[in-house]
This record gives sequence, structure tokens and C-alpha cells, in this order.
Amino acid sequence: MGKGGVEDAARPKRSYVLSGEYYHAVDAKSRLTIPAKLREAIDTKQEGAGFFAFVDFDGVLCLYTPVAYERLAPMLVDTQLRASKEVRDYKRLRYGLAERLDVDRLGRVLVPEKLLARGGIEKEVTIIGCRDHIEIWDRSRWEAFVKIRLPEHDALAVQAMELAQKREEPAPEPPESRRGEGGRV
Repeated sequence: MGKGGVEDAARPKRSYVLSGEYYHAVDAKSRLTIPAKLREAIDTKQEGAGFFAFVDFDGVLCLYTPVAYERLAPMLVDTQLRASKEVRDYKRLRYGLAERLDVDRLGRVLVPEKLLARGGIEKEVTIIGCRDHIEIWDRSRWEAFVKIRLPEHDALAVQAMELAQKREEPAPEPPESRRGEGGRV
């Protein structure tokens, strides 16, 4: 039985939101401690153990659980997309340069030097929870980003909400399906 007398099997899948800002440092052996609050938010039985790491948009080093990483893949399976050289090149970069990272008993991951270099990371880092993944920023780069973008928060929020709303709106019906009797619209 789970908490409150509810059978564990009857529970809905646990969702998680990773959030927060944490300051850490990469040690001399290229190890980085993942903050306990972030580790504890992830159910490894559902999401898998460890992370897939790669440099993503904006040159930021990102960590995804195995399940979250797998959720990215279906977007690029379409046969028409496979014909696109840009999509093939993107997949080569996304999957070819990704590294599987294991978490040790102290909550650390060993980050390969090449990933640190590609992400512009030296020693002092800021680790942020970013909903379904973790981002690792060079600390000075993160502080510069926040200084520039935080005053734009409200405008960014409006843009993000508008984009999300557009994705949720059903596509308009083709003119043929809106015709009434007599073939008129």
C-alpha cells in the first residue's frame, strides 16, 4: 500500500517539475554534484536512472532523464522529416554528441571535458531546474543572462503563453467541411 492506503499500482503516474537555481562547482575530476532537491524530484523507477547530457539550444548543457530524453525522439521520426538534410544533421548532432551520465552514490555525475567545453563551462556553475530537464550554465554566463532577460520577464511570459495557446488550438477546418447545403459556406 502507498501513502493514505492507496494501492501503488492504482496511482496515476507521478509527474514532476524541476525548478530552482543552485550554485556548484565542477571539481578537478570533472564531477558535478546534482542538487539533492532536483535528484529527489525525479522518480528513477519511472524516469530511469542517470541522465543523457548534450549541449542544446543557446549552447546550454542539458541533462534529461532517460524517459524524458526518449520523449524528444518521436518528433523526428516522420518519414518526410528523414528526407531533410537539416533534420538528419540535427539528429547526428543531438544523438551523436549526447553522453550517458551515471549518478554516483554522492549524487555526482562525471561530465566529459568535451561537453564542458562545448557548453562553455569552466569551474563555477549554476544548475537550474527547467521543468522536464536540468540546465548547467557557466555561472557568469547565467548571471549575464538573468541580468538581461529578467527585466523582460512579463513580455517573455506573454509570448510563451501565446505560443502555447497556438499549439493547443485545433487546426481550422478545410472549406469543404464547412459547406452547408447547396455547397455554400
